[in-house]
Amino acid sequence: MTDALDLPAVRAARQARKDFLDRLEPLRTDLYAYCRRLTGNAFDAEDLVQESLARAFNQAAQANAPIEKPRAWLFCVATNTYVDSYRRQLPLPTELPEQAAPAPADPAEVRDAWRELVTLLPPQERAALALKDLFGFSLAEAADVLRTSTGAVKAALHRGRGRLDAPDRAASLKVRAEPDRRLLDAVADAFTAYDVPRLTALLLEDADSEILGMLNEYGADAIRRGSIEHTLDLGKPYRYTAEVVELWDETILVIRLVDSSGLASVNDLMRLVTEDGKIRSIRWYYFSPNFLTEVAAELGEPVILNGHRYE
Repeated sequence: MTDALDLPAVRAARQARKDFLDRLEPLRTDLYAYCRRLTGNAFDAEDLVQESLARAFNQAAQANAPIEKPRAWLFCVATNTYVDSYRRQLPLPTELPEQAAPAPADPAEVRDAWRELVTLLPPQERAALALKDLFGFSLAEAADVLRTSTGAVKAALHRGRGRLDAPDRAASLKVRAEPDRRLLDAVADAFTAYDVPRLTALLLEDADSEILGMLNEYGADAIRRGSIEHTLDLGKPYRYTAEVVELWDETILVIRLVDSSGLASVNDLMRLVTEDGKIRSIRWYYFSPNFLTEVAAELGEPVILNGHRYE
């Protein structure tokens, strides 16, 4: 049998990761906004934020010198992470023919067109357009983030801005497999009723759960003993409710915290993958403050944020 991991070393790594996240917290809003522009939707943006932070921690641990420009470096990590994930995806719609680029595009026009542009541009062009026209990077700074030349950035901007004048630029956003709506309703009912056995019975035996950026659980029993029982604790001075909601073309569960006065505020979100009438995977967004802020704004509701990690 393999020996257990060196627990003191693991604990030290966990503390180092907490310190790292605390140090980058002032940059997290910008990072989320950048990832939001790269991916085109809030769900994928938060996933990219979490993967980028994980990569950044590993890269920082291997760096042999201080990171002099953390914001630009973090954008670089996010860009590379996105490009890697893009290469693993199915091809995007066929490229439009080259268009003559107009004078430098109005950032407001780029922002308004982004939902369509994000499905048409290759990742490097998308990143160049976001950095220059939406985040105010100079050509040299954008080239540094993208690890390329200013000439290559200019060419990417030319192609990207040309899409604004393309007569048939509209494209469909990528579509995810829809979860089982009846199962989601059953999860919401059991969750709101604090019925732990019924909720656990809806999990596949080998289901997995992830509290983004913080904790992974494997197996129905571990999920029950962990995130479910911790959340549905009747000893707390507040209650949680779950509601199935259509949000940004996805069917998800919004988790609201109801305080002693009866005020309900968005506090978390559950995104489920279902299989054969049961839950295959759960993603919780409890420690995703920028994402939850956007969710609450979209729903027109108050929000209670939980920071970016356990205290």
